[in-house]
Amino acid sequence: MADERLRAACECGDLEEVQQLVEGDEGVHIDAGDTDTGWTPLILASWHGHLHVVRYLLERGAEVDVVDSGGSTAVRFAASEGHPDILRELTERGGADLNVADMNGWTPLLLASWGGHVDVVRYLLEHGADVDARDSGGSSQLRFAASEGRLEVVKLLVEVGSARVNQYDERGWTPLILASWYGHYNVVKFLLEHGAQIDVKDAGSSTAMRFAASEGRLRIAKLLVQHGSLCVNEPEIHGRTPLWFAVKNNHLRLAAWLLQIGADPNIKTDEGSTPLMRICRSDNADDDAVELFLDHGADVNASDYQGWTPLIHVCESGDPDASIMEVLLDRGADVNARDNEGSTPLMHVCLAGNPDPSVVQLLVDHGANVSAQDTRGKTSLMLAASNGDLDTVKLLLTFGADSSVVDKYMHTALDYAKTHGHRQVQELLVSTLSHTQLRSLDFRATTTSTKWSIPPTEIEFGDFVATKDIGGDFLGTWLDAEVAIKLYLSVPGAYDSFDDQVTRWFGLRHPNVQKLYGAVREGYNIFVCEQMANGSLEEYVETITSLSEWNLPNVATAFRYVYGAALGLQYLHERRIVHTDVRLGNILISKDGNAKLANFSSSRALQWGGGDSSEPLVSEAKAFASDVLFLGNCLHAVSLKLRGYTEFDELRAKCDTLVQGMRHDDSLQRCNISAVVLRMKSLLELTNQDQAHQDEVVSASRILSKLQDVQVSVNESTDALYRELYADLEAVCQRLFSWSNPITVHTYEEAMIVLETIQGAIEQQNSYNNSIQRLSSSCASNLSVDFFRKQMGCLLSLVEAPADMYNEMEKRWSDLRKQRIDVFVSEIDNTLTLLHPTETEDLLTLLHRELQNTSYSEVQHRIIQKAYDEACSTQHGSIIESLPEWFIGWYELEDEVVFARGGFGEVSRAKWLNSDVIVKRVITEGRHGQKQMFQREIELWFGLNHPHVVKLFGGCHIGTPFFVCEEAKNGSLDKYLRAHPTEVWQKLYEAALGLEYLHARGIVHRDLKCDNILVNIDGDAKLTDFGLSALESAGDQGERSGAVRWVAPECLAGEQASYASDVFSLGMCIVQAVSGKLPWGNQLDNAVVKHRMRNGELPQRPLQFSDDQWQLVESMCKFDPRERMHLLVVVQKLRRLAEFPDGVIIEHVSKELDCDMALNLKQALLSHDSSANYSVPCFVYQLLIERMEDIDNTCSSVNAKSSLNSILASAETWIKQLGNQLSTVDFVKAVFRGFSLHRQIDRVLAEHFIAPTSEVHGWADKCFSVLQAEQKGACP
Repeated sequence: MADERLRAACECGDLEEVQQLVEGDEGVHIDAGDTDTGWTPLILASWHGHLHVVRYLLERGAEVDVVDSGGSTAVRFAASEGHPDILRELTERGGADLNVADMNGWTPLLLASWGGHVDVVRYLLEHGADVDARDSGGSSQLRFAASEGRLEVVKLLVEVGSARVNQYDERGWTPLILASWYGHYNVVKFLLEHGAQIDVKDAGSSTAMRFAASEGRLRIAKLLVQHGSLCVNEPEIHGRTPLWFAVKNNHLRLAAWLLQIGADPNIKTDEGSTPLMRICRSDNADDDAVELFLDHGADVNASDYQGWTPLIHVCESGDPDASIMEVLLDRGADVNARDNEGSTPLMHVCLAGNPDPSVVQLLVDHGANVSAQDTRGKTSLMLAASNGDLDTVKLLLTFGADSSVVDKYMHTALDYAKTHGHRQVQELLVSTLSHTQLRSLDFRATTTSTKWSIPPTEIEFGDFVATKDIGGDFLGTWLDAEVAIKLYLSVPGAYDSFDDQVTRWFGLRHPNVQKLYGAVREGYNIFVCEQMANGSLEEYVETITSLSEWNLPNVATAFRYVYGAALGLQYLHERRIVHTDVRLGNILISKDGNAKLANFSSSRALQWGGGDSSEPLVSEAKAFASDVLFLGNCLHAVSLKLRGYTEFDELRAKCDTLVQGMRHDDSLQRCNISAVVLRMKSLLELTNQDQAHQDEVVSASRILSKLQDVQVSVNESTDALYRELYADLEAVCQRLFSWSNPITVHTYEEAMIVLETIQGAIEQQNSYNNSIQRLSSSCASNLSVDFFRKQMGCLLSLVEAPADMYNEMEKRWSDLRKQRIDVFVSEIDNTLTLLHPTETEDLLTLLHRELQNTSYSEVQHRIIQKAYDEACSTQHGSIIESLPEWFIGWYELEDEVVFARGGFGEVSRAKWLNSDVIVKRVITEGRHGQKQMFQREIELWFGLNHPHVVKLFGGCHIGTPFFVCEEAKNGSLDKYLRAHPTEVWQKLYEAALGLEYLHARGIVHRDLKCDNILVNIDGDAKLTDFGLSALESAGDQGERSGAVRWVAPECLAGEQASYASDVFSLGMCIVQAVSGKLPWGNQLDNAVVKHRMRNGELPQRPLQFSDDQWQLVESMCKFDPRERMHLLVVVQKLRRLAEFPDGVIIEHVSKELDCDMALNLKQALLSHDSSANYSVPCFVYQLLIERMEDIDNTCSSVNAKSSLNSILASAETWIKQLGNQLSTVDFVKAVFRGFSLHRQIDRVLAEHFIAPTSEVHGWADKCFSVLQAEQKGACP
């Protein structure tokens, strides 16, 4: 304590206190240093200039050369602070060493020189201080004095100390270089006058002139030249001259002077850069400076190592100066110069983004090629489209940029606008498409009808949606139902044809994949797909970020969307399809809030390889891994938004761990999509659970009890798979039981779910009594091994198992899978021997599927083929050519829970590929014809694809047949309307749209009632239950409906069902939906109902109906089917009621057809008919007018003619537009609008029961033929 007080007294110069402490009896040590710094009382007094204290301490015997922790003595501190009197005292009284150096090699003279303490320097020099001493970096006293501009010290060192003026440090820096660098003019002058070498180079070959130029020291540069400097053009080690440095650092006055004295403006650096290039990138440069360089011979077209010219440097800067560009161009700059990547100045401008229009205009005025392509085939238009630069895209198109050009990746500017989500740019580019781009150029495209073909006459274009991504380019309608319309752009040499893309996409049926309803290929290539009402995940993330609303519900929603995309991707990968373009903009959100993968234009299917291994080839594994990487990028983009929100730290940490696994540099080490789905599910659950509840602790005894239940189920089975499984379960659970940490509720719940899932699967397979089901449980296509392995993976994740435990278990399960295949092959003969005749077809189906599987060895494959051939020889009917495309194996279903049973079978909820589905099992045993009825229904239903028809994903006909379809979570129509009575007419309209689709495909439903109209979670009404449906033209439509209250009278009388029969049933659905009661009430017996209906009676009008509404029902339910309102008219009436539920359906004002208008329009069409591109619309509208004229000439109905007038007025609008310079897309829209007007005429005919005889009314076939003929003519 006393020593500390002594040091403090010395520091503040309190001599009296120092004396008391030193001379007192407190036992102070006069040289005691601080424990951290080592500073002694003498050092502190010397440092702070307390001469009287220093003198006293020396008198009391203080050690003068004691060093502190940095190796400094009292002399060092006195010199650095400029205390000559203290320095003298320490030297003369204390005998201090004047050349002592600290740990950095700094001597008292060096420190005094640096600090500019002239008196101290003089004293030290006079008393023998070493003037040439160097610090650890080789720097001397003169070096520091020169760099700090200490002129008087420099003079002393040189004149008194004889310091060498050309000495240099380890970097080669001399005093002259340093003084020139730091701008000390007088020091530079003195050194030059005392023999400093003017052009000496440092270790990097830089001279004093280079440093003066770099820092803009014009006076010093002139002084160096005056003293004979000859290094104006001398480059340093990287080829950079003084002129280059002057320009780089914006010292333009100095640069101008250098040019005047002969500096060469064309000397290039190692990277090929010239001073002119640097000045073109400078923020302070102007056209005068550029002119100056050009006047002094600068090469206007020189290029650097990237191939960039001065003009490219200006354009690449981000905000190019038009005046500088103009100077360069006027002085001969090549406006189309190419860099090493083939990019031109215009491309650089477009790549930098949002240039001033005057810049683009200037380049084009000087001859810029707007359609030039770089080495990747990219154009300026593509680059501007990628940036979403609408104004530049407009300008380039004005200058003739070709939007149809494709790059080496077969992408157009429109593709890049789509990729980056720039909807307004998309809209503009779509308007520039050519007729050729919208037509198929692929001769492989079949001309026969396919299951996905949609007649063009059923489609109408709506508007382009620029505000959000709807899953297509345009809003549209298909048979009056809302859809998204996506254009296919033909690209010569494309990897896939239009037919290839449609076939692949149409075959995808999954809740997390955007639905393709079909495609039009006559005339123009058009995808007709599900309209995605809520935009993309990219738009969602941007919206939430802009609102700063990353709260827990929104975070959970974002993660749910990514999880949905993962499920869709898992479905694709299991079908060996690679998406190749997974990104936030291709994850779209449907009306029901479900995320779906979209845009399959670049997807590709991988072929099954041969060989004995079931593992995919490395190249295939990498292809799948690339999709996982892209999905990982999506998840990473969401995770980044959580930074800064401390409440999400745990979630983000776990998310980042998953992202790392998905984005691993080694593609073969990335998580596969199944693992991603599992871990994403965990993340999603983390966002949905209450943290306090998660942290609660439970006993391990419950898990042990469930494990014992699983053991009981295993013991009841003879399958070795389950014994292996149980051994692994025990090992993993043992790890859980041995945890030092308590088991949380979250861990307990997850473990219980896994164990219950495994137990349920074992019990289900134990219950199989069908020999085919038992056999198939071990086949290669059976997913049971993968299913159990996945469940084990969940448990391993829960117990935080080490990597070696994962790897060991993976190897064991891989071996087990091979064993299962051996069992399957060995059991085939036994099954064949004991096969019941009714099971032959099921066995053939199974064996045929396995013959397509490459998991078997050649020997095993031959055994399966032999068994297949033997089974075929016993089959009297047709032999299976291929497995039905709707086939879903029973082993693909998980977590099945029955919620309804009846005489038909049972309905359950389940997971199929981790997605929620409905499973409808049909009882066929003991029921004659039931299996054939199932087969007919699934074939018919699977071919239906419409927004208002329940989506069938597939089914299985082996064992107990079942359907797998989407879940309509809002139940039947009558149930839904009890909670939402105001939506009655909208839902009935939607149901009618579904029925319109069936009728357009020649199908009658035959069992229409409210129970068979379901409402999805998004509120859309959809038709279902097609067990009695049939083609209207079928001679035998099969079993009739027993739903008497909805069946048409003629069907009750035994006649075949017709479209009119469905209209009657829909009318009864209206009665039920509006009244909330069954048709004819809830009490009347079916026999009575049947009797009254045969007598032509209708139910009594319920009170809820208005006159107009009931009139609609009466028109639909006429006793004579020929008098019933046509469905086309019903749809129109229901739409009006949906829009105006309480209003009156407005009738047309009576008026004769305007024949003069019709004549004028025909003449207008004749003026365009000579053009090849106008042939189709002219034909469509000419036929339209001919139809109206025929009706006018043969029909007496004034109301019908009045209806035709409104159609004619609409036609006039579009025909007049044909006279303008329409874009191709507007042109195509005009054609499809013509089809819509033709359908309106069909409605008029139906409404007024007009049956025209003229062949002009076969318009659909005629238009179809014209489109086909034009398409063939368009092919090169």
